[in-house]
Amino acid sequence: MRTILLLGRGLILMMIGLPSSFAADPSTAADLATEIKAMEAEILKFKQSLEDTKSERSDLESKVEEAEKNINSIQQKIKTIESDLKSGEEKVSRLEAEKDQWQQRMVEQQEHIGEQIRAAYKLGRQEYLKMVLNQEDPHQVSRMLTHYDYVNRARVEEIQGFRHTIAQVAKVSTRIAEENRRLASQRLVLGEQQVQLESEQDGKLIVLQALNRQLVETGSELAKATADRSRLEQLLARIQSRTANLPTEKDSTGFEGMKGQLLLPVTGIVSRQFGANRNAGKMRWRGVFIDAPEGEPVHAVHYGRVVFSEWLRGFGLLLIVNHGKGYMSLYGHNQMVYRETGDWVIAGEMIAAVGDTGGQSRPGLYFEIRIDGTPADPQLWCQVRGNRPA
Repeated sequence: MRTILLLGRGLILMMIGLPSSFAADPSTAADLATEIKAMEAEILKFKQSLEDTKSERSDLESKVEEAEKNINSIQQKIKTIESDLKSGEEKVSRLEAEKDQWQQRMVEQQEHIGEQIRAAYKLGRQEYLKMVLNQEDPHQVSRMLTHYDYVNRARVEEIQGFRHTIAQVAKVSTRIAEENRRLASQRLVLGEQQVQLESEQDGKLIVLQALNRQLVETGSELAKATADRSRLEQLLARIQSRTANLPTEKDSTGFEGMKGQLLLPVTGIVSRQFGANRNAGKMRWRGVFIDAPEGEPVHAVHYGRVVFSEWLRGFGLLLIVNHGKGYMSLYGHNQMVYRETGDWVIAGEMIAAVGDTGGQSRPGLYFEIRIDGTPADPQLWCQVRGNRPA
C-alpha cells in the first residue's frame, strides 16, 4: 500500500498537481502549501492518537485491519503486474509483426538474388565467351565489361541487403525471446501474488467471522459502531478546521451550484438511505450505502482535492475529497484507493474500487456529503449513475 500521509509532502504534491490558475499566482500557491502542510500535520496527530488507543480494541479488530491492509497491498501489486503484462504482450505483438515484415522482405530479396544469378549464368557467361572468342571491337568489349561490373556490384549490394535483413530477423527474434522470458517470470510472480491474496482473504474471513461472533456474544455491536462514528467525526472536525480556507481553482464550477446535477460515485443499488435507522434504531445513517460488485470503479462526484486517503476503523479504506467552501465527499469500504492525500481530482475520475474493508460482510460503497461538517442527503445532490462512462 502506498504511504500517503507524510508530513512535509504538501509542497511537493502542490507543485506536481497544481492547476494552472494556482501556478500563475505565487502568493496563492504559497498559502496553499502552508494550509496543506498544516492539514497533514493535524491528520498525523489524529493518527497518532488512534495508535495510542490500540490497547482499547480487541486482538481480532487489529487482525482485521492488518489483513485488509495486506490485501490492499497485494491487490496493488497484482494491478501493477497485470498492467505490465498487458504492455509486454502488446510489445511482443508489435515485435512479431515487425519480424513478419522482415521475413517477407527476406523472401523477396532471396527470390530476386536467385533470379539475378540464374540470368547471369544463362546470358552473362555466354556473352562473355562470345566476346573473347570472336575478338570483338575493344571498345565494345570495354563497354560490356563495364556493364558486367555494374551488374556484379548491384548483385553484391543485393546480397549485403539480404544479409542485413537476416541480421534484423535474428535481432527481432532475440528481443521477442527476451520479452517472452520476462513475461513468463512476471506471470509466475502474478500467480504467487494471487495465491497469497486468496490466503489473506481466507484469513480475513475467518477473523471477521470470529469478530462478529464476539460482538454478538458481548452485545458490543452498538458500542463499536458508536466508537467508529466518533472517530470519523473527530477526523472530519480536524480536516474541516484545516481545509475551510483551502482555495479551489477559480474557473471551476462550485459544488454549491451542482445540487441535483451530480452523479452518484458508483453504479449500484442504494440499499441504505440517508437518515434511515441502523443498529436497532439507536443510530441513523449519515450517508448512503450503495450495493455494488467488488472492484467496481468509484468516481469522484466533483472537482476537489483529496484530504484523506487511509484505513480507518469501521470504514476501511476511506477517501475524503475537499471541494472547497465547506463541501466534502466521503468514500468508504474501498477495496483499493488510487489517489493520495494532496492529489487533485475531477468529476467522474476513478479514484477507488468498491470493496468490503472495515469489517463489511458484503461489498459496497459508503458515501457521504458534508456541508460545513454537517451530513447532507447524497440523493438530493446526486442522480443515479447508469452503466455508462463518467
